[in-house]
Amino acid sequence: MNDVLLKPAMTDARKETAIIPYALLALYALLILRNAWISDDAIITFRAVENFLSGYGPGYNPFVRVQAFTHPLWMSLIALVYFIGGLFLPSLPNALFYATFFLSIAFSVLTVFILLTRVSRPDVLSLSLAALPLSLSNGFIDFSTSGLENPLTHFLLIVFIASFLSGKSNPARLALISSLILLNRMDAFLMTAPALLYVLWASNERKKILGQMFAGFLPFLAWEIFSLFYFGFLFPNTAYAKLNTGVPHSALILQGLDYFLNALNWDAVTLFGILLAGLSLYASPDRKRLFLFIGVALYLLYIVWIGGDFFAGRFLSAPLLVSTAIVSGHLEGRQAQGIALSVVVLFGAFSIRSPLWSSNMVAYLPAYPISDRNAISDQRLEYFGNERKGQFNSFVENGFREFEWGSPFAGNQWRFTGFEEVYVAEALGKPAYKKGPNTYVIDYYALSDPLLARLPASEWEIGHFRRDLPEGYLETLQTGGNKITDPNLSRYYDKLNYIISGPLWNWDRIVEIWRFNAGQYDPLLEKYLESVSH
Repeated sequence: MNDVLLKPAMTDARKETAIIPYALLALYALLILRNAWISDDAIITFRAVENFLSGYGPGYNPFVRVQAFTHPLWMSLIALVYFIGGLFLPSLPNALFYATFFLSIAFSVLTVFILLTRVSRPDVLSLSLAALPLSLSNGFIDFSTSGLENPLTHFLLIVFIASFLSGKSNPARLALISSLILLNRMDAFLMTAPALLYVLWASNERKKILGQMFAGFLPFLAWEIFSLFYFGFLFPNTAYAKLNTGVPHSALILQGLDYFLNALNWDAVTLFGILLAGLSLYASPDRKRLFLFIGVALYLLYIVWIGGDFFAGRFLSAPLLVSTAIVSGHLEGRQAQGIALSVVVLFGAFSIRSPLWSSNMVAYLPAYPISDRNAISDQRLEYFGNERKGQFNSFVENGFREFEWGSPFAGNQWRFTGFEEVYVAEALGKPAYKKGPNTYVIDYYALSDPLLARLPASEWEIGHFRRDLPEGYLETLQTGGNKITDPNLSRYYDKLNYIISGPLWNWDRIVEIWRFNAGQYDPLLEKYLESVSH
C-alpha cells in the first residue's frame, strides 16, 4: 500500500527533474539571444564568402589566392546557409549577417543540449553545474555568437566528449570529429589530441586503431592538399600574420599571462569553472576525464605561449566547455556540488559584466572600460549597440542598420569588373567589406597580404601586429608591375606573387610552391631584413 501511495509522488518528482535540462537550456538560449552580436573580425570572412559564391575564389580579393580566414569549415557552412537562404529570400537585407546568426545560435543551443542530455549526470545539481557556468560566463556567452568559429568549435568538442566518454569509443569517429575541429580551427585540436592518444594507448590492436584514425583524418588531409595546391601554403595567412611577428617571445608570454589576469578581473566564473575540473579530478581521479583535462591544460599553455588575444574571453570559452563537461559528469557529493554551484552563482551573477545584465550597459559606464591596459578588450560591448560609436552589430539592432553595407552586396550584387583602386585598411571588417569587390584591399596587420605577413611587426599590441609597407610596394599593387626598390625583396615578392596570382594549373607554379615552402627563398627575405635593420 505504501508503494501505491508513494508512486504518484515519485512520478511527479521525475517529471520535475525531467524539466530541469530544458529550463536551463531555455535560460542559456535567452541569454545568447539577448547578447547576440557580430564582431568586426567576422566580417573579414564575409568578404571571402561573397567572393566564393560569386565564382571569384575563396580569397579576400577576387582571383587572388590568399586565405584571410582561419576557419575553412565555418566559412564553408556560412557560405552554404547564405546560398540556400538566397534561393528563398533573395532580397533580404543583411542576409549574410542573419545566416551567421542562425548558424551560431543553432550550434550553441545544440552544444548545451548535448551537454545536458548526454554528458552531465541527470540530477539537479549536476545539470546546474553543467549549464550555469556557461550561462554566467561572459566569455562563453559572448562567443556563443560573435560570427567567429567558436560555436562550431564548441559543438564539435561536445560531440567528441560525448563519444569519448560513452561505453566504447569509436576511434574512426573520434578522429573524424578531431579532423573537423582541425578544419574549423587548427589549434583547438590540442584539446582532443590527448584523448586520441589515450584511445590508442588503451587498445591492444594499435595498428588497427591507427588505420581507423587515419581514415577519420582524411577530410583534414584532403583540405591540406587543396590548401597547398590552391593557396600555396598549409596554413592560413592569418597564422603567418599573427605568429610570425618578430616580437620577443618573453613579451608574448607576459601578455599571455595578462590574458588570464584579465579573465580573473572581468570574468572570474570562467577561470573558476576550469579550475573546478582540475580540483574534481584531483579529489576523485578518472582516467578518461583526466586526458580531457590534459587537453585543456595544453590549450591554456598554448594561450600563454602565443600571448593570448585582444578578444577578452575568446580563447577561454572552449576550455570552459570541456571543463564543465568534466565537472557535471564527475563531481561527487552534494556538499561539494552545492559549494561549487554557490561560487559559480556568486562570481557569475554578481559581476557588472555578467551576461544577465551587461548587454550594452557597461559601454556607458566609464568605471568599466571596454579595453584594459594590455589592449585586451570586451569587443561585444564595443560593437553590440554603442550609440556613441555608431556601432549596431547586435541581433536586436537589426544588423548593420546602414543597409547599404549589406543589401548592395547580397550575393547577386557582388560584381567584379576589375580592380579600380588599392585600399590599405587600418583594420579589415566593415570598411573593407563596404568597399566591394572592385577595390583591392590589404591591411597594415597583414591578415590579407602574404608579403606583409612574412615581415616583422614595427609596432604591436596583442592581436594587432602592424607592418610598414616596403618602399615601392603600394605602387606595385596599384600598377601591377613590381616597383619594390630592394632587389632581394623584389625577387622574393615575384616568387610569392606567382604562387597566389599565377596560372593555377601551371607546373612552374607547383615547383615554386615547393621551393617557397622548403625555404629556398628565405635568404632573400633575410638579406632584405638585414638591409633595413642597419
